[in-house]
Amino acid sequence: MFSFLILIGLSATIGIFHKPIVTFILNNFIYKKEIIIQEKNQYALENNFSFVQETDNFQPTTKQDLKNIIYTYLNRGWNNFSFYCENDIYPNCMADVKELANDSATLSSINNFVHPYNSYDKLYITLNNLGKVTIETIRLYSTSEQNELNNITEDIMNEVLTDDMSLRKKVEAIHDYIIEHSIYDEERADAIKNNKQLNLQEPSHKAIGPLIKGKALCSGYSDAMALFLNKLGIKNYKISSTNHVWNFAYIDGVWYHLDLTWDDPVVSTKENLLLHDFFLISTEELQKIDLTQHEFDKTVYIEAK
Repeated sequence: MFSFLILIGLSATIGIFHKPIVTFILNNFIYKKEIIIQEKNQYALENNFSFVQETDNFQPTTKQDLKNIIYTYLNRGWNNFSFYCENDIYPNCMADVKELANDSATLSSINNFVHPYNSYDKLYITLNNLGKVTIETIRLYSTSEQNELNNITEDIMNEVLTDDMSLRKKVEAIHDYIIEHSIYDEERADAIKNNKQLNLQEPSHKAIGPLIKGKALCSGYSDAMALFLNKLGIKNYKISSTNHVWNFAYIDGVWYHLDLTWDDPVVSTKENLLLHDFFLISTEELQKIDLTQHEFDKTVYIEAK
C-alpha cells in the first residue's frame, strides 16, 4: 500500500512539473547551453566604435548586445559561433535575432567596421525553437588571396614609404599609388547598374582588383586602402551609402573621409587622372562637394556626424 502511494505521488509530481522537468533535461543533458569562446585571428582589430563594440558578454539582454556579438564574431575572424536567447532575461531576444538576420543593411554596416579579411561574403544566422543562435560565415577573401595581398602590400609600402614621412604623407603616398596603378571598372559597374550577367571571376569588387588586376569598383578601392590603413595602425572603417563605399580614417586625432574612387575619375579622353578632392576631408567638406553618392546614415557612422 505504501509503495502504491509513493508511485501515485511520483506520477502526480511528474504530471504537475512535466514542462520544467523536460526543459531541465533538455538544457542540462540533451541540449547543454555551452558557449565556446575561440581564439581571435591575426586580423582582429583592437577598435571600438559608437555603433558597435567588442564584447565578452555573450548572454544578450538588449538588441545592442546582439549587434555587439555579431561585430565581435566578425572582428575576431571566427567561422562559426553559437550563443543563446534566455527568454526570462530577454523576452524579445528571439524576435530581435530574426529581425537582425533579415536586416541586410545593418549586417552590411557592421561588416564595414572589421578588417577586410574578416569581412563576410555570406553571413548565415539561424535560430532554433529552444533559443540557440548559430552564426556561420563564408569569408570574402580566401587564404590564398590574403597571402597574395599581404605580399603586394608589403612590396608597395617598401617602394613608396620612407621613415621620415608623416602619417598623413604616408596615406597620401598609398592613395596616389593605388590610383596611378588602377582604373575604375566601368564594364562591371554598368553590369551591376543594369542587372546584366556578371563575370564572377573579375575581382574588381575586392582589393585584388586595384592592387593586382589594375581594375576596381568602389568596394575594391576602399578595401585596398583599408589594408594599408590597418598596416599603418590607423583606426578606420568603411562608410556605405546606397550605391557607394569609401574610407573613414582617424589621423592625428581627427576623423577624415578618404574616397579613392572619386579621386580616380573616368573621363572621356581615357586619361588616368589623379585627384585629391576627396583626400582626408571633413564631413562638412564632403557634403559641400557631393550629396548624391555620399549621403550616409549618421546613426550608424556616428563619428562622421
